[in-house]
Amino acid sequence: MQEVEYTSGDQVQIKVQSDVADEVHVHGYDLMKDVAPGGPVSFDFPADIEGLFEIELEDSKTELAELSVEPG
Repeated sequence: MQEVEYTSGDQVQIKVQSDVADEVHVHGYDLMKDVAPGGPVSFDFPADIEGLFEIELEDSKTELAELSVEPG
């Protein structure tokens, strides 16, 4: 599992590549995007909620990464 770290106030930029069709979910921020097999999906949002958040393929319950947002 990959860990991505940001500081509060940063702009989070995450790109996910998947071998299967699924929905990528950034927990805590409640952001969701569909991803096609072999296709990438990108997220770009402000790191305005501090804590640890799971990024997963929602349907298959596969944890892809952990997003860490630390105080600025």
